[in-house]
Amino acid sequence: MQGFINEIKDSCFLKSSLRVLRAFAVIAFVVSAAAGCKSKPKFIENRLPLPPGVDSGLYEGQFVQAEYGFGFPVPAKWNYLRLSADQEVDEVGRFSDNSREVILRMSVQLRDGEGKFSARDWADAAELDLKNHQSKIKKRGSSSQWKTADSGNWTSFPFRLTDVRGNEWVDEEWVLAKDDMLIGAHLTMPQNMADMDKGKKLLKAVQASLTQIHWYTPIGPRGISVERFELRSFTERFCRALESRSSSKVGSFFDEMYPERAKWNAWYQQAVTGDPASFELKAELAGMVINGDYAYASFALTRKDKGGSKPVKWERNFKLSKKEGSWEITGSMDKN
Repeated sequence: MQGFINEIKDSCFLKSSLRVLRAFAVIAFVVSAAAGCKSKPKFIENRLPLPPGVDSGLYEGQFVQAEYGFGFPVPAKWNYLRLSADQEVDEVGRFSDNSREVILRMSVQLRDGEGKFSARDWADAAELDLKNHQSKIKKRGSSSQWKTADSGNWTSFPFRLTDVRGNEWVDEEWVLAKDDMLIGAHLTMPQNMADMDKGKKLLKAVQASLTQIHWYTPIGPRGISVERFELRSFTERFCRALESRSSSKVGSFFDEMYPERAKWNAWYQQAVTGDPASFELKAELAGMVINGDYAYASFALTRKDKGGSKPVKWERNFKLSKKEGSWEITGSMDKN
């Protein structure tokens, strides 16, 4: 009897999910419009790509800060250093050149996103911090602006200073205001190196990296949960597999016991038949309903043959499950 009741519940939820998937576009529009009415800065999940992983670190030559959702390419041959007990509370990343004499620290401070930002106030605070670390300021240079692709400008301030042992250093303090964040970059370099071509090249490499900063959906309280990240990553990778025209790549997303594998393979092969250079494929998630370790997802696959023919669009609906520890497609929700 209990099994019969569970079957009825699942059937009811399935019908409800299908109705929700059909209305997904309308719901998404309403939610987006409501979010736009709020004045408080907020990350909108669907507007930003996912980071390559849930943990901050290096990914194929770029540093990714997952919690705050940003990344940039690390200069060639630089090292990513593990954060230590002596780090500042706002420090989120640390790097060095091969000599370990040049150190770049990244920091994030949260602020009132509606308040006015003053780069000069940032520089004053940086100078005070240097003095609190027993550095003697010899000179504070004028500010410089460094343009990013889509996030305004970094502002940098150079300092010349000596430490308690009398060693001379150059300290470059960078800041970028983004919504409710102040992202800081703090570069220290021996004065004698800074005056040489080597030091100037290292500084230019850091400048080139920081100005390529880009943004991701944050993982955690500021963005999406780890669980939601895993599901969204699964659906995005499945879309890319559909566009690959490879049955083996697509098949790896299905459960081994998928009941209609032969039928799906035949349909997909028919959808992608022909010379790959003669048509384009675009796959996207059309809607999704999540229920714990289960989800119901709708995917749209559009084929456009070259030569001016009208695009053909298909929609396929699936049941997804994470019961075995990772997401898989376990069943079809289509009648045909």
